[in-house]
Amino acid sequence: MEPLLFVLALVLGIAASLGAGALSGLRIGGEALGAELAAYMGGFYGLLSGSVAVVIGLVVLAVI
Repeated sequence: MEPLLFVLALVLGIAASLGAGALSGLRIGGEALGAELAAYMGGFYGLLSGSVAVVIGLVVLAVI
C-alpha cells in the first residue's frame, strides 16, 4: 500500500468515525442530555472506537 494512500485512509477513517459518533450521540441522547453534550460524548466515543477499527483494518490490508 502506498504511504500517501495509507495516511489518507487513516485521516478520512478517523474523521468519519468522529462525525458518525457525534451524529449518533446526538440522535440517541440529544433529548436526555442536551444536544451539545450528546454530540461531544458521541464524538469522543466514536473517535475512540473508530480510530482503533481504522488502524486494525489498515494493518490487515497492509499485511494482505
